[in-house]
Formats: sequence, C-alpha cells, structure tokens
Amino acid sequence: MITPDGGPRLRRIKLWILALSLIPAGVSLAFSSGEYAAGFTLGGVLILLNFIGTERAIQNFVAGDGAGRALIAFLQFFKLGITGAVIAGILYWNVASPIAMILGLSALPTGIMFDIFFFPVNK
Repeated sequence: MITPDGGPRLRRIKLWILALSLIPAGVSLAFSSGEYAAGFTLGGVLILLNFIGTERAIQNFVAGDGAGRALIAFLQFFKLGITGAVIAGILYWNVASPIAMILGLSALPTGIMFDIFFFPVNK
C-alpha cells in the first residue's frame, strides 16, 4: 500500500540524499573552492527534486486511469528532459565542478544503499 507521505524508507532516503550532498559541500567550501561545493549542492538538489517528482508521479500514476496515466508518463519524460537540460546548462556555463556534480547526483544510489544496509527489511 502506498501511503501519502511515502513511508519511513522514502523519508530516510531523502535525508540520506541531503546528508550525502550537503556535508561534502560544506567540507569542500571550508577547505577548497566554491566550485566543488556548488557541484555537490546542485547535484544533490537536482537528484532530490527528481526523486520527489518521481515519487509523486508514481503515486498519481497508481491512483489514475487511462488518459491520466498517459499524461503522467509524458510528464515524467518531460521532467527528465528538463533535468538533462539543467545539467547541460550548469556544465556548459562552468557553474560547478563536473566531478563534484556527478558525486552530488550519486547521492541517490548511495543513499539507497546506505538505507538498505542500516535499515534492512526482514520478511
């Protein structure tokens, strides 16, 4: 059953994403340049917004029917295109370090891995 708030695991994954992107951003801001901090922060924010958008899209997709589901699927692909355009713009105008951006974007799979490791579900 899908709960309106997504359940405790999804809330923890969102916190993992924030921690895994903002803590390195703070450390790199303190000991390095702002370009790395911007990369970690922008990557983490983009992946968090994408995660929240995907969560909402799945909830609406399950609750919807017919044409509503097709629209939700179209909007999901549109969201991915917008995300790609934002990442391309950030890299094109050299706003952030590409390596730090990739590490910020990798906060989602890393957060999922940490959450499964620290909070296993035994059935």
